[in-house]
Amino acid sequence: MANFLRELKYAIRLLAKSPGFSVVAVLTLALGIGANTAIYSVVNGLLLHPSGILHPKRVVALRARYEKLNLNSIVISAPDFDSARRNKEVFVAAAMEVEGDFSYTAGNWPRRLRCAKVSQEWFEVFEARPMLGRVFAPEEDQPKADHEVVLAYGTWISLFGSDAQIIGKTASFNQEPYKVIGVMGPEFQWPNPTDLWAPLALASQEFSVDNYFNENYFAVARLKPGVTFEKAAAFMNLLSQQLSDDPRLQGYPKRSGWGLFTVPFTKLVYGDLQTPLIILLAAVGLVLLIACANVGGLLLARATSRAKEFAVRAAMGGSPWRLTRQTLTESLVLSAAGMALGLSFATIAIRALLALAPEQLSSGISIELDGHVLLFTASAALLSALIFGAAPALQIARMDPQANLKQGRGTGEASQPAHRFRDVLVVGELALALVLLAGAGVFLKSLSNLQEVNVGFRPQGLMTAALSLPKRSYDTPAKQIAFVRGTLERLNAAPRVDSAAAAAPIPFSGYGGSSSFDIEGRASVPGDPGPHGDVRGVSPKYMETMGIRLLQGRTFSDQDREGAEPVAMVDENLARQYWPNSNALGQHIRFGSNSPWKTIVGIVMPVRHSQVAGEESTSEGSEGSGKGVFYFPLYQSEAGSTFLIARTKGDPAVLGATIREAVHAQDPGQPIWDPKTMDARIALSLGPRRSAVTLLGVFAGMALLLAAIGLFGLIRYTVAQRTQEIGVRLALGATGGDVMRMILNKGLKLALLGVACGLLSALAMTRALTSLLYEVSATDPLTFTIVAVVLVCVALLASYLPARRATRVDPLTALRYE
Repeated sequence: MANFLRELKYAIRLLAKSPGFSVVAVLTLALGIGANTAIYSVVNGLLLHPSGILHPKRVVALRARYEKLNLNSIVISAPDFDSARRNKEVFVAAAMEVEGDFSYTAGNWPRRLRCAKVSQEWFEVFEARPMLGRVFAPEEDQPKADHEVVLAYGTWISLFGSDAQIIGKTASFNQEPYKVIGVMGPEFQWPNPTDLWAPLALASQEFSVDNYFNENYFAVARLKPGVTFEKAAAFMNLLSQQLSDDPRLQGYPKRSGWGLFTVPFTKLVYGDLQTPLIILLAAVGLVLLIACANVGGLLLARATSRAKEFAVRAAMGGSPWRLTRQTLTESLVLSAAGMALGLSFATIAIRALLALAPEQLSSGISIELDGHVLLFTASAALLSALIFGAAPALQIARMDPQANLKQGRGTGEASQPAHRFRDVLVVGELALALVLLAGAGVFLKSLSNLQEVNVGFRPQGLMTAALSLPKRSYDTPAKQIAFVRGTLERLNAAPRVDSAAAAAPIPFSGYGGSSSFDIEGRASVPGDPGPHGDVRGVSPKYMETMGIRLLQGRTFSDQDREGAEPVAMVDENLARQYWPNSNALGQHIRFGSNSPWKTIVGIVMPVRHSQVAGEESTSEGSEGSGKGVFYFPLYQSEAGSTFLIARTKGDPAVLGATIREAVHAQDPGQPIWDPKTMDARIALSLGPRRSAVTLLGVFAGMALLLAAIGLFGLIRYTVAQRTQEIGVRLALGATGGDVMRMILNKGLKLALLGVACGLLSALAMTRALTSLLYEVSATDPLTFTIVAVVLVCVALLASYLPARRATRVDPLTALRYE
């Protein structure tokens, strides 16, 4: 330890005597380590150790699938949940949740609060404890005993002024009194984001056998200690088989391909981000490798310039191991300084990442430099020190003291292996930079293609806002429909509004629903689960307002109201699926044996609902693309929760105030929420892709800059080492152009070799990412050509600067150079 401390002090003194070298090396490492720390902190905060969940690997989501109905992963029913939670040998706690909306009057405008209605064990599943008060007792999770709330930390701060005496007080939500029994800490926000929690309070009939396939609830469970995820999955498979054989369910599970399964909670919530985050983590890993190669090249050059010093120390009895250890100690000092500065960079980068992230991801997310991240950063710094310190340490260990004592400066003859190794480092840097540039290029082209996709309607000029009517004031469909009708009349008469409508839900809102239905005159075929489609309730003028093209028949009108003939519309996908050889127009469908037959009066173009391309997903789950949709008139049903839509020829954002005023004029106590233009909603669906592509581009730019700096440093060092040779050439009649070409040829050869190696690596990398690309080849020739040309141009520029300096060498001075 005493020897190590002496070597540490000596290393710090040596580095302090070379501030230029030390600053460049530390900054280079700080960029690489800081970028890795920032991305890993996001991975840690989302996938590995999400805020507010203790032991997240033991938390799973309970899901259902219908393979023959193209439903891949959806929420479950209350009976499903009840069947699963009874097994206490697998699940130590289980709970259900459904989203609710509470209105709270504060200031001039009423405010909408996001309420999660949860069953009693919700907080136990996440092992979350309240900061103040308590959570729900079993007797409070019952019908007519559910007027208690637990506040989220932000709600406690913003609405109740951090009142420490809030527990036991009553607050008015949805014009009803609720008792505040607890306040959660700032770290807990599941589901995210949430303003408050209330009891789910399901009636006993909700768990009856008749509701087995009425999936409405998001369910989670905590595995019992010692129970693996595989054991839980096996139990859910067994439970699915038992229910499929239950005679009360009349064989429907087998006919529809129904089954229950578990998904790790973090994978379900952030699964779509897992691949982009891994790609970004690999990208910053390459940036760190380039940074290590840069610093390794600097240390090799430094070791060469200190050859005589090491030779003298070896001649005086210093062992190769002692000299090697001294070099590695210097590497550790540089790495430690780079780590310290990198943590500062990472703090800034995390803020930038959250600002760049989509709204639905960054809201309520806590990304911190916790112990797990700091351990990762320290490991990355130590590994970096070993990587960039190995080459100079190996060179010193193999050093011939006698040869180095005889060597003159400027010949460059005694260290050809070191020169070759520095060339290899630069070629590797250029190759890695090209890999990142090619990856960023094909992803950028894929994103550009996605932005040009036809989503089936005209999003330009559309403003939207959500509306949720409280059941106490609007307890009948007639009252709900009257409210929506009156609001739409005001909107359609408002200035700058060309057309207005309502729908439940709208595209790219995150909400959805689906249902089975019957077709008149068509008997069910054995093994066929029956017709199934996505459900949309819309008002008159919806198709015209959205710009959805009518293919046949008509759209809904004001006459399609309660008491009139029940009607429906379908999209082309549903018509093609269930009436492939006939016309769907005029056919009759119904939803359940107790509902009336509806006449199909129109067929419209299909519309993308949640994703511009690929698999669709909603609040209920995910489904295959191309699933059929049927529309029904809101005025023949109910309109408790809807979206209002208004179209204008100008900037749609200005209609947000118009929608709010129309709702306020109809009911001053009714808030709107989630006001967004349709363009913004579509942009949010592309948000994770756009953020990932942007970051990949930034990291590719960093890699290109570091590679250029590495090449510049190598050429500059080569020029310095060959000063005497250059002087001789100039003295013998060589021109500045000859010297320029000689130096540029060196840089060009390295660049071309780096391009060749990089292209081979990039081809392999992008092929592995084909599934993430949209209408662009993983080996897109144009993209690869452009990035190769850019890399060569940057390499030539990095070589030109030291080459120009070489042409200005004074031959007389160079011949005396020693």
